[in-house]
Order: sequence, then C-alpha cells, then structure tokens
Amino acid sequence: MRRFHSPSKATVLALLALTVSLSGTGFAFGRGASNQAPTAAAAVQWHALTLRSGWVYADYDSYHAAYYKDSGGVVHLRGSLSSGTTGAAFRLPLAARPSHTLWLSVYALNGSTGGLEIVPAGWAYAFDDNSNANVSGYTSLDGISFRVP
Repeated sequence: MRRFHSPSKATVLALLALTVSLSGTGFAFGRGASNQAPTAAAAVQWHALTLRSGWVYADYDSYHAAYYKDSGGVVHLRGSLSSGTTGAAFRLPLAARPSHTLWLSVYALNGSTGGLEIVPAGWAYAFDDNSNANVSGYTSLDGISFRVP
C-alpha cells in the first residue's frame, strides 16, 4: 500500500496562487500593496474596420469587424466577415500594425479553420486550404490579439 505524503509548502502556495489567479481575485502584500479599493477599468473603445475586396459583415449575431489597442500595447480584434475575394479584408491603422508578418488561426465556415495573415503595412488577408471557400463563407475575428511595438 502506498503512503500518502503531504504536499510541500511550495506546492500549497503554488496551488493557492493558481486558484486565486483563476478566480479573478488577487491580493497584494508588502510595500507595493495599496490600501485603496480597486477602481473600475476604463471602458474599451472599439474602432470599426473598413472592409475591402468584397468583404462584408457576416452577421450571425456577431459584432461588426473592429479593433482596439489596450494600454499594454496589445491589439484586440472582434467581429465577423464574409463574401470576400483574394484581396485584403481590411487594413489596420498605423498604431495597430505589427512589426512583422503574423499568421493567425481563425474560426471559419461550419467550424473549419482558416488563417489571417497581417503584414507590417497593416493589410489583413483571410485564407484557408479550400480555395478560400471557408473563410469567404464566414470568418470570425473574435479572440484574436497580438502585441504591437
């Protein structure tokens, strides 16, 4: 019969930290700790993306294509698009452009996987391995985020 060993203090602290971080509640101790109540986060300001090359809003109760850049320099995308051609779906403004080409995975028609290529000039191209039929049928930008310089 195996004997149960009690976990080390380090293991218990690590599990406690993980539990607190996953629950969304955190505490600060020490010199950097604040005695003030937390303040509400600033409202997010989404900016509409202008769709090009035949791309249009795909609907399906989703948001229109948009982006915002948070205070940490991370660009977030949301919304849906469809009916496009092989041209760029949209162009990000200068402040939201990556410093190198990004290849990102997107949810496409009927749960298939497509891709989104975003080049440093800000142009974004949707593609898939089915002659772009899946991304042209539906492409979701929800959940896409990346850091910019």
